[in-house]
Amino acid sequence: MNFYKFLIISILVACFFPLFPGAVLAQGTGIKISPLRIEELVDPGEVLEKSIKITNVSDSPKTFYPFLKDFTAGGETGQVLLISPGSQEGYFMSSWVGISPDGINFAPGEEKEIPIKIKVPDTAGPGGYYGAVVFGSIPPKIEEGGVVIVVAQQTGVLVLLQVAGDVIEEARIREFTTDRNSYSTPFKVNFVTRVENLGNVHLKPHGLIEIKSILGKKVATLRVNDSGANVLPNSIRRFENSWEGDFGFGRYTATLSLSFGTFAYEGGQGRQTLYAQRTFWIIPWKMIIPIFLGLIFVGALFALFLKLYKDRAIEKTLKEAGLRRMRYVRKYEGPSPALYLGLIILIILILVFLIGGFIFF
Repeated sequence: MNFYKFLIISILVACFFPLFPGAVLAQGTGIKISPLRIEELVDPGEVLEKSIKITNVSDSPKTFYPFLKDFTAGGETGQVLLISPGSQEGYFMSSWVGISPDGINFAPGEEKEIPIKIKVPDTAGPGGYYGAVVFGSIPPKIEEGGVVIVVAQQTGVLVLLQVAGDVIEEARIREFTTDRNSYSTPFKVNFVTRVENLGNVHLKPHGLIEIKSILGKKVATLRVNDSGANVLPNSIRRFENSWEGDFGFGRYTATLSLSFGTFAYEGGQGRQTLYAQRTFWIIPWKMIIPIFLGLIFVGALFALFLKLYKDRAIEKTLKEAGLRRMRYVRKYEGPSPALYLGLIILIILILVFLIGGFIFF
């Protein structure tokens, strides 16, 4: 029971920890903290000294309490799942962090820098290690078994360390797609890119989506992961992009290129690039259908005019020859041009609807 209670509350807390840099404000606690993320390349045995800036943004005195947590990916959109140190096996480093557990008093609007010391074990192997320094307005409640129950909103700093050595930097594109196969105009094409980290260190993939028309002309370029979000080991990260426009026509090809990895002199395997392609159609039906119906109408009028003109010409010729009482009976010479025109229009209509149905469905 305690485990499930802890898991549910931890998932709720995870919503306050997106994987992007900057300062964050926890409305329920009145805490402003920066940086939100610490990323460092370290060596085994190294001691890393950092500081965290905390501000009491409320109009009353506050006491903030530090906690140490480990974390894993809490989904594909940037949330993290906080877990108690030692509760799961994995590449975690909260036990490496030294910080006073005592509450820190703040006057209204006061800002302080809290020092932390990270001692990397001599035996730490190459790869990524993850933990968090969390601050809340209420101290944790410790239940039997050492499970920490969160009783107030918290916010904190994610710590992502890469221990130098022969790390494994490997990833693949699990999905690169659009929300539809075809679009009318005006259009909005929504791209989804899902990247899976198969290595043992966090990755920061970034790149471009280049969109070209059927003639090979580049019509748009979109940046993927411009904010520098991380993909944790053994997890999938989802990135979304959109391309909007008022007019387009034909088949388009979107090419995704994503680069990731760390240079060798920084402890990585060098830069690597992944590629994927997706095609889609833009068909301005609102423009095509009226034009097509107009062509049918004009063709029908032309066929009718041609028939009337021919009949009148024959009648006039008979009158001039003094053969008014004779009735002209036209010899059958096969289908009329009007029938051919109608058949052509019918075939075109069938093809248009078949193609449209194939594209849309």
